[in-house]
Amino acid sequence: MIDPSALALRPEPFGGILFDPLDATFVELDREAYDALAAFARTGSAPAEAAPLFDDLRDTLSTFDGRPLRLTGDPAIRPRADGLAVLSGPTLVDFQITDHCPLDCPHCYAESTPAGRHGALDDILMALDQIAEVGAFQLAIGGGEPLSHPHIGAILARCRALGMVPNLTTSGVGLTDAKLDLLADHCGAVGVSLEGVGDDFAAYRKSGFTRFERTVSALQDRGVPTVLQVTLNTDTFARLPQITAYIESLDGLYGVIFLAFKPVGRGAAFGRPLADLPPAQVHAGLEAAFTTLARRTRVGFDCCLTPAVAGLMAGDLEGPGPDESTAAHAADHLEGCSALRSSLGLSPTLDVMPCTFTAAHAVGNLKDRHLRDIWRDMATERWRHALAARTGGGGNTANPRCAACGNRAACLGGCPVMDLANCDRDYLGRT
Repeated sequence: MIDPSALALRPEPFGGILFDPLDATFVELDREAYDALAAFARTGSAPAEAAPLFDDLRDTLSTFDGRPLRLTGDPAIRPRADGLAVLSGPTLVDFQITDHCPLDCPHCYAESTPAGRHGALDDILMALDQIAEVGAFQLAIGGGEPLSHPHIGAILARCRALGMVPNLTTSGVGLTDAKLDLLADHCGAVGVSLEGVGDDFAAYRKSGFTRFERTVSALQDRGVPTVLQVTLNTDTFARLPQITAYIESLDGLYGVIFLAFKPVGRGAAFGRPLADLPPAQVHAGLEAAFTTLARRTRVGFDCCLTPAVAGLMAGDLEGPGPDESTAAHAADHLEGCSALRSSLGLSPTLDVMPCTFTAAHAVGNLKDRHLRDIWRDMATERWRHALAARTGGGGNTANPRCAACGNRAACLGGCPVMDLANCDRDYLGRT
């Protein structure tokens, strides 16, 4: 069994990544720094010239001295000719372990129902082994309602035994004291969705607002890092000031993450994406929410929202400093579509997808091929080539509005499958 506190060190084309499982901190390393840490992991000693690096890590990580350091990932890596940033393997896998959910919510992208089937435990454990073998650091455990899976305890424990951090999203239905203990013992964080306050909540979540509040309180009382997940479509965006005020009133949240609504599954007939709103309106609303909530807790957003927040330079609302270009600042704080670059989706039947919203674009199945091979396969590469071409990778620029944008290497021209959020350059050509 891997020590769950061990720092994980993984090689990459640019050098490597150091991951701290205690607080999910990522540190990108150049080649020299990676080689020094890899030598330290193998021998227990480091050259004197590595002392400044070690001092920096002591300042960056929760703790550094005395922590075990393990090597993971695939050293057979090479830079890409098209310039697209692709890691040696996923750092995050979004794993739908079940299609079962007792709620049957009207906007569910997974179309989960009370009759949905759970992923087989043997399949899930096999998948977790493969995910660990390619050097992934974290899993987003979802469904369906993952707490309804009869083997949720074994699944979470196996993640930790393999040195990976499981995070989980729940409606709170079925959240018993025993399952609270499981979440507290194994999860890095637990997400609970919020699309409205009071009666507005029930329009999206059949669990009801009272259960939502009980769930958040129970998680916090048990010491589970709790993240609120706010999915934004044209309807919930109109209520963003009320949602923001409610979140601002809460104490002790680990964070809040804003997600772009995807018109997938039952959601295809239930809402409209932010791309249907004027970019300036979306930009102003997000800026107000981010600025307010950043004073209270961590604020994040999914990569699908990147075009809408590109002007905010999320993470630093003041924008680039005097010695920093806009493009460099964007590269530090923005991430375009991460699908099959640093993340992937996995269905209960072990279909490998770019993300869990793109089942039609599945690139393989873990029952047929190992994840390491799928990550390198031609189907996966076709997805990446298309993504690179959207903003000029390989010499082609699919969208002229992106061609002169300093953020294009970080933004990647938005979602390659759906029009989810526009930018202040109107890359979707809506106006």
